Amino acid sequence: MTRLVLILAACFCAGTISAQELRFSEIFGSGMVLQRETEIELRGVCAPGESVSVSTSWLSGKLRTYAGEDGRWSVSMQTPEASFEPQSIAAKSGRETAVLEDVLIGDVWFVGGQSNMQMNFRGNPDQPVNRAQEILLDAPNPSIRLFRVNNSWSLEPSDEMATDSGWTYADPENIKEFSVAGYVFGLRIQRILDIPIGLVQSAHGGSTAEAWIDRETLEEFGEFDLDLDAGKIDPIWYAMEPMVLYNKMLYPLLPMSVKGVIWYQGESNVSRPEQYSRLFPLLVESWRRYFRNPDMPFYYVQIAPYDHPECENSAYFREVQLEMMDKIPGSGMAVTMDVGEENVIHPAEKELVGERLAYWALNKTYGHEAFGCRGPELRSMTVSDGKAVLKFDYAPNGLSFFGNEPSGFEIAGEDRIFHPAHARIVPAFWGNEGLEVWSEDVPEPAAVRYCFKDFAKGTLYNTEGLPASSFRTDDWQE
Repeated sequence: MTRLVLILAACFCAGTISAQELRFSEIFGSGMVLQRETEIELRGVCAPGESVSVSTSWLSGKLRTYAGEDGRWSVSMQTPEASFEPQSIAAKSGRETAVLEDVLIGDVWFVGGQSNMQMNFRGNPDQPVNRAQEILLDAPNPSIRLFRVNNSWSLEPSDEMATDSGWTYADPENIKEFSVAGYVFGLRIQRILDIPIGLVQSAHGGSTAEAWIDRETLEEFGEFDLDLDAGKIDPIWYAMEPMVLYNKMLYPLLPMSVKGVIWYQGESNVSRPEQYSRLFPLLVESWRRYFRNPDMPFYYVQIAPYDHPECENSAYFREVQLEMMDKIPGSGMAVTMDVGEENVIHPAEKELVGERLAYWALNKTYGHEAFGCRGPELRSMTVSDGKAVLKFDYAPNGLSFFGNEPSGFEIAGEDRIFHPAHARIVPAFWGNEGLEVWSEDVPEPAAVRYCFKDFAKGTLYNTEGLPASSFRTDDWQE
């Protein structure tokens, strides 16, 4: 694809250039997508103190600024409505000119998290990606542009970012290296919206939530040791340290203008559900501040069922993630109860994850209400004739097991001993279906749990095919 065109004038000494040549920051490149109908901050570097003028193919006149003592410069500009017509941006300083070509205007989504989001189409020998080849058959798609940040870290905020690809077209070779869930998300929304879509991936395997938050915010949070020494950081597990990924894989991108964020992370925080209930809302709030977008949509993925060796029951963590939807405005969660694998932490069904994230964006961000996005969630439990009767929200057309045998249900009496339970859907003439749960061993039910274990295979859906999260009706401490 077309790359950044950098034209350097001859200097006083033949064959030499200035110590700080004019260029754009790495996130700005030919072939990129700029967020439509918003104010963006275009950034770059040149010789310290030099004046810089910027012109675009959609704005009349030039924008002027000066580089600071460190050589950094920036200008703010308004972007037009979405367009497939290639645009250009030119920056000029002294005798140097830098040009961005083939710039599209559309929506940009940030793709973040840990290894389940980072996982590309290659997969691993014991962790393949279902339908990887079939998804690649849909390429190329010149309306989707990709940018991928390489894994790296820093103890302090850094302007330098590691990327070996820059902006690329969505062709099979480039897609193959990109997040499966992220690309499928972009593909689905691009086809419905029919506008250019830019996807910026910055995800790191094994990373904790705190690794993606800045020092000042974590100091206020007050629960992490921020006195880090590079010599003491394990080179394999550095992604679990606080702030180090924010400093190197997020800070160099900021402030960038995006439509929203999709996020798949949590496995590295799974043993700390109570802390995550406070940390994750802080992350979302912080990111909205970083991106200068207080209402930025933030759609995330619930961790899939898996036999976690580092915690007794990851269902408590999934419970926290479920509760966050109602605590964080503008958020939504893709449930993965039906795709988990007992001994593999990276489920193969990445396409389904990307699609479920796309449902949230299409429904809530873009107003396409034909797409359901939220699975059934427990509203109430009553007891009748020795059976627990459960009612659910977000099942407008009813519940379904889609032909599968109901599983994962447990029921207990006041003794708090849970027994495997039967379940069946009870239709109601007024459209409010219920679910009956019972066991011959529990004549007087007091509580019901569904898939409330490390690993369980979900079978309960609404008729739109969206799964229910694991849940419990009790608040008993174990």
